[in-house]
Amino acid sequence: MSPRALWMAAILFLVACAAPAAHDAEQGRVYVYDAKEQGDNRALVIDIATGNVEVRDKRSAHMDVPHGDLGGGFDDCSNEAFFCLTGLLEIVIPKSMPVKQWQYHGLTCQGAARQGDDAFRITCTSSRYRGRPTFTYSVSRGVLSIDSSPLGGERGGFELRGQRGLFSPGNNP
Repeated sequence: MSPRALWMAAILFLVACAAPAAHDAEQGRVYVYDAKEQGDNRALVIDIATGNVEVRDKRSAHMDVPHGDLGGGFDDCSNEAFFCLTGLLEIVIPKSMPVKQWQYHGLTCQGAARQGDDAFRITCTSSRYRGRPTFTYSVSRGVLSIDSSPLGGERGGFELRGQRGLFSPGNNP
């Protein structure tokens, strides 16, 4: 085999080995939420496999980039009745939506249906976080936006990059 053919075979092998990592991201292991405000280059990167969430620059908000300095862990407090991530994220959603009000894991929340789709605007109060964790959840697509959280703050919020977010059907931690 010629050196050029060996080189091409090596590249094809490396591409084939990288495909499962990309597939894992599509299967709900890494979620990216971009800042909504014009000129805000932040993105939240949530890695379910490692239990880590970070704020990154939108351009480096990819699964193959090493962890940065601004972020940390979150806890999965889900059970048979609730989807739940706490810590740097404060998200609690009943698995049997629609529900108007609920309390779980130190959060008191209420949800309001959005017109025209299967999404709910959810606002919570927390005994651990002085802000008001706020997010939008779609039964079919998962968490569509994170508008207020301990890590992201309350400035502008973040919206899902892609089609399926946290807690979308088949992609739960």
